[in-house]
Amino acid sequence: MIGLDWGTSSLRAFLIGSDGKVLAERNGSDGIMAVSSDTTDLRGDFSRIAETAAGDWLTRYGPLPMLACGMIGSAQGVAEAGYLDLPTDLGDMGGELTTVNLTSGDLHIVPGLQKTPTGATAPDVIRGEETQLLGLLGEEETERSTVILPGTHTKWVSCRGQRVTDFTTSMSGELFGLLSTSSILSRLAEPTESFLSEAFDWGLNVGGDTPAAVTSSIFSARTWALDGRLRAEEVNDYLSGMLIGAEVAHQLTVVADSSAPVIVCGTTDLTKRYTLALHRAGRETINANPRAAATGLFRIAEQSGLIPTKEHTHA
Repeated sequence: MIGLDWGTSSLRAFLIGSDGKVLAERNGSDGIMAVSSDTTDLRGDFSRIAETAAGDWLTRYGPLPMLACGMIGSAQGVAEAGYLDLPTDLGDMGGELTTVNLTSGDLHIVPGLQKTPTGATAPDVIRGEETQLLGLLGEEETERSTVILPGTHTKWVSCRGQRVTDFTTSMSGELFGLLSTSSILSRLAEPTESFLSEAFDWGLNVGGDTPAAVTSSIFSARTWALDGRLRAEEVNDYLSGMLIGAEVAHQLTVVADSSAPVIVCGTTDLTKRYTLALHRAGRETINANPRAAATGLFRIAEQSGLIPTKEHTHA
């Protein structure tokens, strides 16, 4: 089968074997924003992107089931896949797929999850992360767990086994992107590919100790740089530490069950940063497989009947 983790700014394509193993993987920048909102051929544009990502696999292996998760199923994607309300059993997603015909064949899209508002909480939504969750959590699991899915919009998810009971979204990633490239702070920052741990730890302490004051603390990235104590190449890691430290300190008081390690599933860099912040707060962590989306897509394909289950495969 072909699995597509199709987000806002990126597209990950997986060629997945009958045993669920990833046989090939491609990562590109053709997220849904690669298609203009002014297009007059929405399906045609998305068809061309899908063809670029996986067309040669279809040529080599013939027609294959194609299953996608993420923002491709949003109102800005090729077709709106809808949402499942909390609490949600992740094992139910395979029965709720939306199908749209592309030039390369039918594309089946996974629904997102939504949390309805209450008098005390705002509504919230997930698209794409629900598939990662299914890839992380085994059917045999029944215990409570907290999963962090770091990214532009980081998700903190509470589960009992494969049942999602709650989640919240943090925009720390997007805030960091804006502050480090488009704010007055960026004038004194010098981007570097190195991870400067001392600056990050300093930021963790500032943000983690006073999370409610983070909007005031952020300006210290400028003043410490002007003072000379913070070097230009350290500004971004200091800022990253502050934002993540404040986020973790707050979220641990809201969603995290203190009795179990926190599962972190993200890129190598973000997983390291969140793990450091959680350890600072005294929490144990489990670093999850970054290919969880591919595993989740395979499991949903089995649920939906797009591919045979293992029992039928070996019959």
